[in-house]
Amino acid sequence: MQTAAVSSLEYRNDFFSIDIQESENRPGSYIFSSGVSLPKFNPIIWGRTGICSNAAFKGLQQLRADVSFFALQRGIATSDAGIPAASGHGDGWYQESSLLIEDASPEVIKEILAFSARDLVQTILTACDSNVKVQDGLDPAATQRLLESVSIPNYKEMAPPPIAKQKAA
Repeated sequence: MQTAAVSSLEYRNDFFSIDIQESENRPGSYIFSSGVSLPKFNPIIWGRTGICSNAAFKGLQQLRADVSFFALQRGIATSDAGIPAASGHGDGWYQESSLLIEDASPEVIKEILAFSARDLVQTILTACDSNVKVQDGLDPAATQRLLESVSIPNYKEMAPPPIAKQKAA
């Protein structure tokens, strides 16, 4: 069996990764994978989004829906790829299952990659009640610097106190 090289695009930094690879089984279709480092986002989100809510986790889940809508607006169908997310990022990384983007041009795939990176970061920052607006066209290093700039070094001490039950008298 002969295999052809698969083209791919990626957007990676210490906070998140987005990979889009051409499907080996479906020429012209692409596999979209994404993941976030929950520990890296903690200094941004800790204590800001409520109990049992993690803005990075939720942002990554929302990203799949946003990418599907972005593609649909361009006449491109998406579906669950049926492929578990590849691991290998290390401890604390959360990854969504992969998404199949069908019959898309390489130009649209580049648009989807740029949209995805900005959308993910903006969704997370908005959930944290941040007034930061993420610019279009930031490269992975610039996005990492932006995220580091809104991180709180002593985030655990600065977070509001946890909700505690009042003790009965």
